Amino acid sequence: MIRVSRQPGRIFWLVLLLGLWPLATSAEPSAPQWTKVALDRRVIDLTATLDTATQERMEHKLAALEQRRGAQIALMLVPRLGQQSIEALSNQLFRAWKLGRKGTDDGILLLVAKQDRKVRIEVGYGLEGLVTDLLAGQIIARDLVPAFAQGDFAAGIDRALDDLIVLVDGGSVPLDQAELPTPESLAIPLQAYGLLLAFVCGSVAGVMLAAGWAWRRVLGALVLLVALLVALTGGDEWLVQLLVVPLCMLVGGATFAGLWQSRQVFYCVLGLLLYIALLTFVSQYLGSSTFLYGLLVPAAVLLAIGLHWLLYVMMSARWKNSPRGFAWRLALLLLLTFLLGSTVGAWEAMEHWWKALPFAYFLGVMLFINGMNVRWSSSSGSSSGASGSGGGFSGGGGSSGGGGASGSW
Repeated sequence: MIRVSRQPGRIFWLVLLLGLWPLATSAEPSAPQWTKVALDRRVIDLTATLDTATQERMEHKLAALEQRRGAQIALMLVPRLGQQSIEALSNQLFRAWKLGRKGTDDGILLLVAKQDRKVRIEVGYGLEGLVTDLLAGQIIARDLVPAFAQGDFAAGIDRALDDLIVLVDGGSVPLDQAELPTPESLAIPLQAYGLLLAFVCGSVAGVMLAAGWAWRRVLGALVLLVALLVALTGGDEWLVQLLVVPLCMLVGGATFAGLWQSRQVFYCVLGLLLYIALLTFVSQYLGSSTFLYGLLVPAAVLLAIGLHWLLYVMMSARWKNSPRGFAWRLALLLLLTFLLGSTVGAWEAMEHWWKALPFAYFLGVMLFINGMNVRWSSSSGSSSGASGSGGGFSGGGGSSGGGGASGSW
């Protein structure tokens, strides 16, 4: 029997919360609030680097691009980043500026942090096919970094904007092939397809045997499949394939025969494999990012649901054990969440409310975990489980998945 004590030491909790408070308050580093600057122009220079004539010339060609293509390109020069990364700041500015048209998200932000010697090109979803990460990196390396290193910011930015305009217009910018690695062949050998097919056939056979099919017929079909796969994919390495193909079948058969014993787990695994296969197929047409987001988004949703469920179980157990203890813990949790939100600025800009949630969940778990009692007991043949901003120049877009490139000089 394992039991968690219901009486937490008050001094322990006080010391723990006081110890975590500095970490929580420093989790969102203080940074210059550049997102609060009035984003009412295409070119904003907060460093006094570009003269008025240069800014007007750049704004004129960016306005001409927007009138011609609808896409928006913006330039911002800031003195420093504070303790933020340039990737985080550029993404915040991109969304605050709402670059690009709504539903199209065809915007680009060129951000320069002069004192930190950092530069980034942030690209909206709608232009990632034209301004790839590779092209953005090439523009930074070829146009911006050499000019910035010599102190000629105006010339470097001018050339970079010209190249971005060419790309948005559907043109091409020559790449420096000397800086690119030699591409490797991505061709998948025929033997690999044979092994994959052997694993699938073995999995099907394992389920059939576990379901009670006649084993002689199943094994006979597997022997014929081994001979066929070795003949089609073996080639000069037929002897190796003759050894590896049955092994793959055996692994697949044993795995799925075991999963068949628990039907719920079996169908969950089968559904996951089919979902991954569907994502792989779709990503061939919609881009490789589709596969990544298709896996990350459901995983994030399931994680959030799991955290909510875990916290609910803990809070429910605490309520059953001691309503009074539940009340003061809940009040403390709400107070600390409010203080955390005020610290990270979530209450000033409600779109950033999620910044306080990880700490709130952690504090909630730490506060309510002592309400759970976990027991394992056994008797003859039975067991019991645990119980337990701005107008002016602004589009309707602003969605960027982190595409683009960063650099320094």
